[in-house]
Amino acid sequence: MRAESVTRSRAGLPWAAGLACIALAACATLERNPNVVGTYSDKLSPFNYKEEGNLVQMVVGVEGARFIRKEPYFPLFIQVANKTKATFEVTREAFVLEDSLGRQYPMAPVRDVEEKYGRLDLDRNLFRQNRSFTALGVGIYTYIGSDFFPSTSRRSLLIEKISLPPMAYMEDVLYFPIPETGLNGVPLRLLFKVKQLEEPIEVKFEVPKTLGIFEKDDGGGTR
Repeated sequence: MRAESVTRSRAGLPWAAGLACIALAACATLERNPNVVGTYSDKLSPFNYKEEGNLVQMVVGVEGARFIRKEPYFPLFIQVANKTKATFEVTREAFVLEDSLGRQYPMAPVRDVEEKYGRLDLDRNLFRQNRSFTALGVGIYTYIGSDFFPSTSRRSLLIEKISLPPMAYMEDVLYFPIPETGLNGVPLRLLFKVKQLEEPIEVKFEVPKTLGIFEKDDGGGTR
């Protein structure tokens, strides 16, 4: 049970419960959120979702997450570009995962990820490859380094807060607990919340399940 790391959404209502209620009569007791947006964010590439507004440009990549099976956490590749005239103070609390029932999940603790998750370096390699897609949209921005989850195989400094000035961008690999609704093939969204923005920026996405060479489809699309 992951109740200790879960909070309710802003309105306390599910934001995509209607998707699950199509085939399951048991869902009839769930309240529908009138603010539900039925589509996902635009795709920058097969495994990158993008929201571009007047204030922030944000990309969420699921390249690494699609290989997760029994791990307690999963990675998201993120990129945030600041289009405003203000400097964003970005902490670990700025990024929040939300499932289709409105449950919210903060970033996983660094030590827990280091102890219970064995794919950190593999994710970093995939993250670097993923830049071939995400780098195209930030050519005019200044890069600001971020390392919320340092690699265990090299010397690196844990960063707890980043100052993101105007016309600058950050990118990183973030880790979240597996949501109670499951990981694969379900609607999820990542919220970016800083005090310099009146409303959170959100990217709506899903994580496909990609079978490995020696894997067989168990017939279940979610965990």
